[in-house]
Amino acid sequence: MKKILRNLQWYLELIWRTDKSCFLFFALQSLALAAAPAVGVLLPQVLLRDIMEGSFSVFAGDFAILCAASMTSSFLMVYYGFKKENLFTGLSFKLKEALQERTMTMPFTDLENPAVLNRMSSASGGVDRFVPAIHRAGTGILANGAVLIFYTILVSRLQPLLLLLPLLNMGISLYLENRTSRYEYNLRDEKAALARRKDYVFSLMYDYGYGKEIRLFTLGDWLKGIYRRWQKEYEQLLSRIAAKKTLSAGGDLLAALLREGAVYVFLILGCAEGELSIDAFVLYTGVFASFAALGQTLVRSGIDLADAARQIDSYRNFLAEACTAQATASTNSRIVPAKQGPWSVEFDRVSFRYPGSETYILKDFSCRIPAGAHVALVGNNGAGKTTIVKLLCGFYEDYEGTIRIDGTDLRQMDLAACREGIAAVFQESRVFPGTVLENITLQEANTPLEKEAAQKALRLTGLWEKIDSLSDKMDTPMTRAIEPSGVELSGGERQNLVICRALYKGGNILLLDEPTAALDALAEHRVYEQFHAIAQGRTTIFISHRLNSTRFCDQILLLKEGRVAEQGTHEELCRKKGDYEKLFQTQAKYYREGGSTE
Repeated sequence: MKKILRNLQWYLELIWRTDKSCFLFFALQSLALAAAPAVGVLLPQVLLRDIMEGSFSVFAGDFAILCAASMTSSFLMVYYGFKKENLFTGLSFKLKEALQERTMTMPFTDLENPAVLNRMSSASGGVDRFVPAIHRAGTGILANGAVLIFYTILVSRLQPLLLLLPLLNMGISLYLENRTSRYEYNLRDEKAALARRKDYVFSLMYDYGYGKEIRLFTLGDWLKGIYRRWQKEYEQLLSRIAAKKTLSAGGDLLAALLREGAVYVFLILGCAEGELSIDAFVLYTGVFASFAALGQTLVRSGIDLADAARQIDSYRNFLAEACTAQATASTNSRIVPAKQGPWSVEFDRVSFRYPGSETYILKDFSCRIPAGAHVALVGNNGAGKTTIVKLLCGFYEDYEGTIRIDGTDLRQMDLAACREGIAAVFQESRVFPGTVLENITLQEANTPLEKEAAQKALRLTGLWEKIDSLSDKMDTPMTRAIEPSGVELSGGERQNLVICRALYKGGNILLLDEPTAALDALAEHRVYEQFHAIAQGRTTIFISHRLNSTRFCDQILLLKEGRVAEQGTHEELCRKKGDYEKLFQTQAKYYREGGSTE
């Protein structure tokens, strides 16, 4: 109970900081909700009494007052019914904004952790549930609580012992529904996992990146089959919850029948024996009929409020978990690297395996890259090349050994400052739903100097002619999925745009992970012609399967089974007649025969 109250207090404090007028909205809506049932119960009894007394003026006055109260109540409920949509939207946005910030700054490994993704999904879905639930339940409890007091006073005048029946019924309902609510809450991770899986498969069906394969290989039935499997499991989970709710509703219905029967027997006997007048009979039958509905509403509001508090707890725990991880990283990373000049890089007996895997990708890997050097990493798939790039970016921390940047242990550095000095072109780099310029500078507002630097990068990669031919040039939106007037670049052009992004950023270290994989031979040659201009003034680590491109580098490291198997310049390695020379000759043979290395 204390945890529930703390979570509700946290939410109310958030509302107070966000918009204090919300509390006036609560009060007025609660007043409107309370007036409606009270007027509904009093109206028949008052009018019947006035008619029996034969006073038309009193009848007209009472009728006018009750009608005015009813209309005012109805108007307030309708008005605030529309207004609350804006309120819910604003509060949900504020809460999800904090959630978005945490998901984009939490440890990279969490993006591959299903348990964390499930908690994130549960926290996000919880916002959509607890924001309207708290407002609905809160106003319901305030309004129905006031009506309950009014009904209690009326019933006490007749027979106070009759209050025990509806109160006992409310207690039974509260117990049964709370058990059901807790049961559903305890299944939240399982429910979030199934919902995330089926929604992910559904999203593939309209994902532009999968569109060609789906149509070419007619994958529709296969994908629908996968979706149906997860949907079936999701429906089975919902059926388990529904069965629990059905049992709870059955017990509640039985208790309600016993209560209603006892109350009506008492009222009928009282009327038959002359102890109740006709108008009193009408009043009390209305009160007890409303008492039943009121009790159910109060119980439901209480359960909804407790469930909303649990959803808030999941939300707050996820944020606290991300904050703790971020604070830990901040505590352990205090050294800010020098901003000027290239940085040296050193791997000292580094071993690493991905979370959940027993296989080491790197094993006692050691190498030193001097500041300003241009080094190529080559080797077969799975040799650890891309893993080295990820470790250098600080995406993973649970490695053995030491990684030093500019002589400082990476674990002791300010990670944000370190990443500021690293520009990277990843093999799977993405474009974002902004303009061409924003995709290069990665910000909304850009000065004339920033635009000039972006244009220079476009010229360097040979992409300027394409962008200059567009009607809005660098202000053209990317992808038609967001803007109908957007531009769709080819795979090679998108990769060139990502290279522009790295050139614009500058930095102390440049990481190129298969930067020309999506380029044709002519475009690739153009990039390599500009390689020294692209890498100038920066330590460059270049990953490529095309060994012909590595001759631009000062040193080449051939990786094999997570270690450096050979090291030297292109000419030195060819003279050694080792694995590098064999790979190079194999690729050269394909080139001579007009084949491909891909």
